[in-house]
Amino acid sequence: MAAPGPVRRLNERMIIDAAFGVVSDHGFEKLSIRRVAAVLGVSPNALYTYVPDRAGLLRSMVERVMGSVDLGVLEIATLSPAERLVEFAVAMRRTLLGHPGGAALIMTGPIDGPQALRLNEGLLRTLTETGLTLDDAARGAYALQVHVLGTVMLEAADGGDGEPEREESLALERRAALDAVDASGVPLTAQTADIVARYNTTGQFRWGVRRLVDGMLVAG
Repeated sequence: MAAPGPVRRLNERMIIDAAFGVVSDHGFEKLSIRRVAAVLGVSPNALYTYVPDRAGLLRSMVERVMGSVDLGVLEIATLSPAERLVEFAVAMRRTLLGHPGGAALIMTGPIDGPQALRLNEGLLRTLTETGLTLDDAARGAYALQVHVLGTVMLEAADGGDGEPEREESLALERRAALDAVDASGVPLTAQTADIVARYNTTGQFRWGVRRLVDGMLVAG
């Protein structure tokens, strides 16, 4: 390990950058204060000025990810509020899948930091534009985020990363696997194999989000 450098050179951004580098190079399970410190060439104690422990490091990383979700799509004037919500969900899914360890991070604790609250505020504002009451908008904002987060975890577990080429490759693999299943035991699944094989794709995600949003508006 490199000799420790002066603590004054550190800042939280550097530490979070290094943490994501560890996840990218070694996997989420290898993330630790000690490993991040080694990347930065400092002693582990030097990091505690900026992050209290591994849990604090994880919260800061979650905040970084949530802050990188593009809220600008919620402001596109040429789209209806419902269309903006769909495009936002697509952007959020892509961001989480594209971040090293993004799916694993969302399982580490509550997503309730300033960036997450800012994101929720944008959803509330857009949902109330559709005519929903503020209470129903709050329920809808939560439902939409849960749909995105749940989808991201399932897709990451399947090996997806949000890239179209990877989606197609995984869909072909799933389709081949379905062909090998005895259709007599699952006849309906066999008949819809082309759809089932593409569950973890942007097309399916868009379909689900649109039905979710439309259902909110009808119920409202």
